[in-house]
Amino acid sequence: MSVINALIVAVSGFLIVFLMLCLLWFIIVMINKAVTALEKSTKTEAPAAAPASASPSAAPVKTSEPKEEAVYGGELALYNVDEKTAACIMAIISDETKIPLSQLIFKSIRALD
Repeated sequence: MSVINALIVAVSGFLIVFLMLCLLWFIIVMINKAVTALEKSTKTEAPAAAPASASPSAAPVKTSEPKEEAVYGGELALYNVDEKTAACIMAIISDETKIPLSQLIFKSIRALD
């Protein structure tokens, strides 16, 4: 195989890969537009359907909206554990579970013998 034939094969390979990437990009854009349009149509249909479904015999539906997070104000009971060790235990649990410390509630920490 000559150098010119090798260059032609390499360039055609690059061209095919580039064209396939462009095709995938186009497909992703089209799917994104379709999903966005579907979400918009779902949002506009939901409020219009709600008043029509409300009848005098139907019980009202309660929706729970997210409330502000309440801070736990309880006491932490420590059994044979000093405060520094308890703080380390809480930090380790928060780090290992990937849950922020503000979302964890510790009621008691007890040393195992």
